[in-house]
Amino acid sequence: MERLIVDAEGKVTIPPEIIQKRGLRPGDEIMLLETKYGLLVCQKGMALLDDWWSTLTEEDKREARQEAEAYEALSEEERDAIWNQFRVSIEEDAEGDEIDLSAIPPPVR
Repeated sequence: MERLIVDAEGKVTIPPEIIQKRGLRPGDEIMLLETKYGLLVCQKGMALLDDWWSTLTEEDKREARQEAEAYEALSEEERDAIWNQFRVSIEEDAEGDEIDLSAIPPPVR
């Protein structure tokens, strides 16, 4: 399991070895799925989401829908407050962590 850190601008850096292993390229889409257990990062899109959703109990699905509806009902200010609640600047620590994706060779398929 990899540990990702959100920087001061809200960006997350994927470790280079994971980018290479998963064959990620600039412009690839990655899904971020909110669950009651936290966030789930998915590479394969809607098929994976459908597979995940089908594993939930009806109670879990009901809770997920209620949580999503409650979040959608919040004002922009309330949403910002949630996102900024534990905001810590790690900008200095992140300096130099950028990688050049064009320097990573494409995966062998």
